[in-house]
Amino acid sequence: MAEKLLMGVGNDIRRDDAVGEEVVREFESEGWDVVDCGSVPENQIVMIEEDDYETVVIVDAANMGLEPGEIRMVPRDYLGVFTMSTHAMPLSTVMDFLDKKVEEVFLIGIQPKDMSLGEGMTPEVEKAKERVIELLESGGWRNIPHLEKENTVEDMQD
Repeated sequence: MAEKLLMGVGNDIRRDDAVGEEVVREFESEGWDVVDCGSVPENQIVMIEEDDYETVVIVDAANMGLEPGEIRMVPRDYLGVFTMSTHAMPLSTVMDFLDKKVEEVFLIGIQPKDMSLGEGMTPEVEKAKERVIELLESGGWRNIPHLEKENTVEDMQD
């Protein structure tokens, strides 16, 4: 078992919302387990309870009021009770659980451009996906800038 778990969250029929899923589908690195959570990351809680991860990193589309494709580390307290994209349970609830089970929990948000029904991500988000994979593989992901206070993560449910 790996020490780190990468969770990709999203909905691959909502264009840019697929970015978290696409990251985990393409990411391969020693020392990491990966799981495609789809739009129900809470269903993976059993996996976290059974395994002893030190670090969990979640990747998801996040409407942060930035330019499409911008990448930020989203502090837990910025989430409130909002959902990040189209999942049923707020990620804040999932992160509350994870905080009790693992040493470190990180949420990487990627600003979407198009969340409409359809397949294929926009070029800006496709490029951001590649960048996040590079950062995860190189270990540079911890240096992703944090979301600033003036930005808020909006509820992106329809």
